[in-house]
Formats: sequence, C-alpha cells, structure tokens
Amino acid sequence: MAKAERIIKKYANRRLYDTESSQSITLQDVRELIGAGHPIKVVEAKTDKDVTRSVLLQIVADQELLGRPVLSNEFLEAMIRVNSNPMRDLTRGYLEKVMTHLESQQDSVEQAWSKALKKSGLGEVGSLAFEPFRQFQNRMFALWSDALSPPLRDSSEQASNNTDDSQ
Repeated sequence: MAKAERIIKKYANRRLYDTESSQSITLQDVRELIGAGHPIKVVEAKTDKDVTRSVLLQIVADQELLGRPVLSNEFLEAMIRVNSNPMRDLTRGYLEKVMTHLESQQDSVEQAWSKALKKSGLGEVGSLAFEPFRQFQNRMFALWSDALSPPLRDSSEQASNNTDDSQ
C-alpha cells in the first residue's frame, strides 16, 4: 500500500513545516522521510506553489557537497546534455523505470547477500561489510526516484521563476 503524501510548507524565511507532525523540520528530516519511503510535496506557505522539485534538487546538491557523492561529474555532464536535447522526456522516462526496477529489486538483493553471507560463515563481519552498499543503495533510490518524477519545465519558464525567486 502506498504511503500518503506528506505536505511540507516552505516559508519565506526558508523554514520547512511538516503539516502531518505539526512541527518545523530540516532538509535532513525531509531526506530521512524520503528514505523511509514517504512521498512528499513541498508548497510555498503563502501561495501554495509546488516547490518540491527545487527542494529535492537542493537535497541532492547538499548530499553531493557533503562528501557523499552519488553522481559522478560525467553523469552530471550527461544530464545537462540530455536536458538540452529533444530526447529529454524519453531519457527521464528511462531513468524513472531504471530506478523503479532497482528499488523493486532491493529487498531480493539484500536477501541474497544475507543468505550468501550466512553460508560463507562470515556472519556479522560480512553484514558489516555489506552495510555501506545498502546505505548507498538507499540514498540513491531516495534521491533519484522523487527527483525525477516531476515534469521538466521549459528553460524560459525556469529563467522567469529564477528572477522571481531572487527578488
């Protein structure tokens, strides 16, 4: 059963407010909600404008800058090239399907690793060795599955929104 979408309000002072828990939260809290499988929607408190994509991209950028990069420079360059290409919608659909497939396989991969570790006699040591891979997988799924789902906007629309945001 799919979890209900969490509504997060973003105020002019950049504070975030989780309407379900009725408390202020941080970007880290939002990242953890996504990692736990909660779909989110972030709206500006004053206008109800959907700013989810902006917040998701900020989380991805923060993760990349904090020394836990998931995306290589080559991948980021490829994303920029694809975004200025007529095939961007096809690429977005492809990446969404890949992430959905990877996410659906996560449990079976973990079970297979666990079973293999038990048979190998490595037990606890083997489980500890697998933990960084599991964390990487969770971060990758959380960051990309939601970040890729909103439709892309035209660059002219983005430019006008960027000038509005800076005022």
